[in-house]
Amino acid sequence: MTRGSLVWHKLGDALSRTVAGVQSWRRTQFVRSFVEAWRWGIAALLHPVPTLQQAADEKPVLAAMWLTLLQGLSLAVGTRYATEHGGFVLSLVVKNLPSWGWVIFYAVFVPPVIWFLKAAVLNLVAELLGGPPRGLSLLAATAVACSPLLLVLPAALMAVAFADPDLNAGFIGHLWFVFAIGVHAWWVVLTIFAVRETYRFTLAQAFLTVFLTVVLALPLSCVIYLTLRAMTW
Repeated sequence: MTRGSLVWHKLGDALSRTVAGVQSWRRTQFVRSFVEAWRWGIAALLHPVPTLQQAADEKPVLAAMWLTLLQGLSLAVGTRYATEHGGFVLSLVVKNLPSWGWVIFYAVFVPPVIWFLKAAVLNLVAELLGGPPRGLSLLAATAVACSPLLLVLPAALMAVAFADPDLNAGFIGHLWFVFAIGVHAWWVVLTIFAVRETYRFTLAQAFLTVFLTVVLALPLSCVIYLTLRAMTW
């Protein structure tokens, strides 16, 4: 075998191993769950109730983790971007963060913590109201229920692009105001349905579960807000 043929053979062998490695990597649960996260998010926007019931039954926790990270990035980055262009936002924490570095830090680390705490308290309240212990089911379902937050960043980019001169006034500014409130109301409603589908509650029981959780979580939310504010001074 000539030197050129030998080199060509080695290159071909290396390329084959690389392609096989990439294919194996694509088949890993870690990567598949990232793709599944988008599927769950889109399905929740188009067919919310059946998707929430399916999430509670199948418990795709790893995909739910990816979905939570994507939602956190969309919410934090979109909220901050809208704030810088005069837009109304509900998240005082993101609004008052001193830099984009802190925004990314918040987006990556805070939403997963809130997700776990929220699911834990919701599960506790649901069990006290007579529901079965379905912590992992609720963990997955509540992540899927927050899928409307995926729309925040695209909506902010579009609103700023068409605003004249900014989101503080004008027709686009009013539309953004309605969206900023509506998207949060949307995920709250989906969370109520997530509780209902997870525990097979009535709608009244699910609403009461979420309401009591909010009452219990208010002091914790204040502590988190004050802690983050102190860290960024």
